[in-house]
Amino acid sequence: MKSMRWLTIDPYPTVTLDCRDAVQRCYAGLCDCGQPERYALEAAVTVFRYHHPETPPFQAETIVSQWVAGPVRH
Repeated sequence: MKSMRWLTIDPYPTVTLDCRDAVQRCYAGLCDCGQPERYALEAAVTVFRYHHPETPPFQAETIVSQWVAGPVRH
């Protein structure tokens, strides 16, 4: 009988402080220049994906959103 293999995915990539700082600076800088929030978020996600290309786009956007806006509160 064959053994079952399970695919496990790390929910959050290992993040360095340099990456988080770069993402937050990108977002804040674009917002300060008057760019729409959506454009600033897209640029910040691009910076994140540069540092972590293995992270899926949806997960990258979720992580970056939490970094720049904080967790969603109900």
